[in-house]
Amino acid sequence: MAADDDKTVNEQPVINFKNTDDLTDYYCPFCNQKLFRGKVTTFNMVCSNCNKLVRSQQDYHTDNEEQS
Repeated sequence: MAADDDKTVNEQPVINFKNTDDLTDYYCPFCNQKLFRGKVTTFNMVCSNCNKLVRSQQDYHTDNEEQS
C-alpha cells in the first residue's frame, strides 16, 4: 500500500473544467448571498446565510413594493 501512496503523491490531478455558459447563478433576494449555480426550472430552498425560504416562482420585488 505504501508503494501506491508514493505513486499518487507525485502525480498531478487531472481537472476537467466543463463549460459553464449554460449555468445560472442564483442569489438570495433577501441578503444577496449566492445560493447555487445550476440549470433548474423551479426550486425551494432555505438560504444558508439568512435562513429564509427562497422560492423560484415567487416575485419578491413586487411583494416588497406592496408592503411599503
